[in-house]
Amino acid sequence: MERTKLVVFNEHTLGYIQPETPYKVSILHTSILRGSYYTDRSVIYVSDGTIRLATEKDFEDYRVCFKGFNNPEKYEFST
Repeated sequence: MERTKLVVFNEHTLGYIQPETPYKVSILHTSILRGSYYTDRSVIYVSDGTIRLATEKDFEDYRVCFKGFNNPEKYEFST
């Protein structure tokens, strides 16, 4: 079973990628201070840019609670 990936897009947007839509990042939170022009709860269709797996620290930095996502059976993230 593939897991949902928790990611950081271009170092300014925290989101997730579901296995059935690997080209789409659903946004959890953005940072305009880091250069994001996206709005929270929208979607990014990825054609270029950098994507990396998010860490628990990223959730802390973006002020999103990691508690509900800390499930390695369901989510893929960097430790």
